[in-house]
Amino acid sequence: MISGINFVGVDDPAVKSSGEEHTKSEQDLLLAQPKENFTVLLKHRPDINPQSLGLFDLQLSGHTHKGQIFPFNLLTWFFYPQQAGQLTRLNNGSLYLSRGTGTWGPPIRFLAPPEVTIIDLVADPDNPPVDT
Repeated sequence: MISGINFVGVDDPAVKSSGEEHTKSEQDLLLAQPKENFTVLLKHRPDINPQSLGLFDLQLSGHTHKGQIFPFNLLTWFFYPQQAGQLTRLNNGSLYLSRGTGTWGPPIRFLAPPEVTIIDLVADPDNPPVDT
């Protein structure tokens, strides 16, 4: 029975924090969350950590910009077969990959329009939340 929502965010490996080292892994952060809550994993890259499967309900990611400029979309597709959009079912969870609104490198997008995603989390009528 879901009684709340957990939001868990992890740093992108390419970003070095200002001298502060984070010792908790993605898996440790997810394991520390109340299991009765719906867990949203916020992760820049759409990498799926096998040890985290089953520990989150929804992973929201970006990073690919859907290739941003043709033909770079062919290169990003090589590393990330899911380019953007589409809710992908995983083991006991899902992944949504946003192509985002920004750019990387040159400030243009070609054949990869920006998007702002709205995701509505709706309670399951067969599994109502617990009143506390």
